[in-house]
Amino acid sequence: MNAIEESKKSEYTYLPPIQEKYAFNDLIISIVIDCYYGLDLVKQAVRSVLDQDYRNVELVIIDNGAKEDVSEYIYNVYKNYPNIGLIKFKENQFSWDDTVISVVICWNAALLNCKGDIVSHLSYDDMLSYDCCSRMAKLFTDNDNCVTAGPLPVSIDINGKVNEEFSERLRLGNKRTKYIAGKELALDFIQGSPNKYFGAPGEVLFTKRSLLIKSGGFDRSYDITQIIKCAIHGESGFDSEAKLYWRHHEGQLNKIAKKKGLIWCNLLQNTVRSERIIETWSDLFSIEQVELLKKYIKNNERNQPLYISIELLRKKNYSGFFYALKNVFKEAHPSIFIYVLWFSILEVVQMLHEKASNIVKYK
Repeated sequence: MNAIEESKKSEYTYLPPIQEKYAFNDLIISIVIDCYYGLDLVKQAVRSVLDQDYRNVELVIIDNGAKEDVSEYIYNVYKNYPNIGLIKFKENQFSWDDTVISVVICWNAALLNCKGDIVSHLSYDDMLSYDCCSRMAKLFTDNDNCVTAGPLPVSIDINGKVNEEFSERLRLGNKRTKYIAGKELALDFIQGSPNKYFGAPGEVLFTKRSLLIKSGGFDRSYDITQIIKCAIHGESGFDSEAKLYWRHHEGQLNKIAKKKGLIWCNLLQNTVRSERIIETWSDLFSIEQVELLKKYIKNNERNQPLYISIELLRKKNYSGFFYALKNVFKEAHPSIFIYVLWFSILEVVQMLHEKASNIVKYK
């Protein structure tokens, strides 16, 4: 069962736009925002969409069992602006047992009900530059083979101030040209991006809605599958003048999950299986290239829990570390548990050695 099929089991209420104002013959871009808490950040994200200089933007707001102040705000937006769709869930769809279940349930509810030719998700704490949608639309209209397109990510802090150092790293990690073959982009991505074609924190690509539905919809690993599942079916556009302002702060869900030591060892592997990505690659790529994808998936399955475990050790979050180790023991292949345990022991030895060296140094 792929992600979009799974999402159809959910119960929600869809309220279509009260008023629609679209320019005839221009592409419609649907932006999806999933809301639960953080009213001030939600307001900034919503305002960045309402202020787009492109007329044909539909905003689909998801009330994910939201806090009262958030729910009231987004309903007022729905009532007072054109081209706004609203999806309401009675209860929040998030679960610590499956932190990306909201992606499957909520985002796909929006995907199935939106009107856009192009669709993209915007996190409740991120923002778009005022010209982002117009620049993305132009990439699609100028090239019939373009199936995905992306802006340049820019790192900002909780107050909206640009993190110059990290933003420069993001700029240097996105050196692709205006258009690149999606297959070439994917091959570079799974080999560690030696050409620096794509480097982004999470799901940033605008995608043809028809392709995304056909490909199974938003899935639990969409930060990766936007490349290896969707982009491979055509060309991918890029405009560095269009910006996605990615907010980097301690309240981010992935950071909270890491602190808790939550690890889902087989997430990508299970997604690849349910979305039949290997089968798709077998039709589009050579045998050698399919093997590269399999190697990437295997390395991800092994290295992701290791990186989280080592990070927890370095931050001296020992309760999180042992919880993570417990998760790996329960969920991963025994060889992966041994791999993580061994390198964690080496890390502890290194930390003790550095501590001893510092003691000697200051004596």
